[in-house]
Amino acid sequence: MPMKKSAITIWKQIREERSLLLLCMAMVALLVIYGVYVALALAPTELQIAVRYTAFGETQYYRDKWYYLLMFIGFAAVVAVVHIGLAIKLYLRDMRPLAVSLGWLGLLVFVLLFVITRNVLSVAYLS
Repeated sequence: MPMKKSAITIWKQIREERSLLLLCMAMVALLVIYGVYVALALAPTELQIAVRYTAFGETQYYRDKWYYLLMFIGFAAVVAVVHIGLAIKLYLRDMRPLAVSLGWLGLLVFVLLFVITRNVLSVAYLS
């Protein structure tokens, strides 16, 4: 019972802080948009696709099954949960500027995720 009570009080405190709440909601929205983008960009195929590049190996492109790329969605979910959790924790410890900065950093990470994912998917489906 005490966990439920503390979760309710935390929600009430976060609800009063509009900027942090909007940043958290934006991060969740970007997570959903990113998940839909990756899910629609993937094309199930029997062929193996290029998933990793290195200039140091015998072959530059390493291949794997198409569902390997679903881990991008899992990574984005972990990034969102950790950034939101840390921002809330910082806010509850009276570090509001740092919490808001971490929220903006999370949004920047999602922008970078979109760019990197677009590039990886363009290389993965070359063949």
